[in-house]
Amino acid sequence: MKTNRLVRGAAIAALYAILTLTLPAYGALQFRISEVMTLLAFFNPFYILPLTIGCAIANIASPFGIVDVIFGSLASFLALTAMSKTKNIYLASIWPAFFSFIIGLEIMFLSTEPVNFFLITGQIMLSEFVVVTIIGVPLMKFIMRNEYIERLVTQF
Repeated sequence: MKTNRLVRGAAIAALYAILTLTLPAYGALQFRISEVMTLLAFFNPFYILPLTIGCAIANIASPFGIVDVIFGSLASFLALTAMSKTKNIYLASIWPAFFSFIIGLEIMFLSTEPVNFFLITGQIMLSEFVVVTIIGVPLMKFIMRNEYIERLVTQF
């Protein structure tokens, strides 16, 4: 069983990183399609660590480098943890947008151009809300209708 969990976690981390790295995912408007996967933490807290690791791997390619690896992954970790403790999927889906202020601060402090914290943070929050809540929740609800997938995601 431990090998199964390790392989599943590695596959989730790799899939998150690959989706993030192959699609435009950095800057003020971060429409990271990979963020839909954060909803897995709502169904099972097991996914918190693999998704955080996937985020850290993807953030290596960020223009802000190691700082984004640390603080971007922290924002993801906090959002994923909060999602796993929230009972309503719609409320859970808002946590990634909420913790986007960490990314807004990062961009404000590290950008070579002067940036407005509220504008940058608002743009990131909007992109997180669109991807996770508007696209992700209906998609996950549809996917979870399949009993096999639901069992695969929620049980170990």
